[in-house]
Amino acid sequence: MYLIAGLGNPGRQYALTRHNIGFEVIDYLVDELKLGSKKIKFNGEYYTHTISGEKIIFLKPLTYMNFSGECVKAYVDYFDIETDKIMIIYDDTSFDTAAVRVKKSGSSAGHKGMEDIILNLNSEDIPRIRIGIGQAEYDIKNHVLSRFSEQEIPLMQQAVKTAAKAVLLFIEKDVNTAMNLINKKTKSKDTNKPNENE
Repeated sequence: MYLIAGLGNPGRQYALTRHNIGFEVIDYLVDELKLGSKKIKFNGEYYTHTISGEKIIFLKPLTYMNFSGECVKAYVDYFDIETDKIMIIYDDTSFDTAAVRVKKSGSSAGHKGMEDIILNLNSEDIPRIRIGIGQAEYDIKNHVLSRFSEQEIPLMQQAVKTAAKAVLLFIEKDVNTAMNLINKKTKSKDTNKPNENE
């Protein structure tokens, strides 16, 4: 069984903000896979599906970003999901807008939602997909809660599709395949060369 969790904040006021890009990937997968009606459990909105004989749970925690770990842990415990079968999708201010990177483990790098998940699961060995939302020029809180510009919207729409592809590669193949195929498309802005190991 797999758990695919996209992070964000519940509520209309947060819809389509930079911080909610994880929610958007889940919404895209729900539409593409025609997953039907949502269900509510453990303060999370979820959908179920089967791919290659594996049951998949697509989750949007409704605990607000900084407490995402409470919801994710409840699903992990209830459904007895192994850590390497979890994929967390969230925004990253250290990447250029629309960059998509897959990583199999590591620290939260300051992302509060991922940090809470790591604390609740007591492990950094959690696969994740990070989607660049651009660096904050001044206040990071205002930046992550802002909406994308007209110029950024088509880039982010493509990023959502790329992240969804990474999710399916993770489920149908493995995290290394997802990393190799997705990360090589994203160039490091410092070296202008692919960085596949992050």
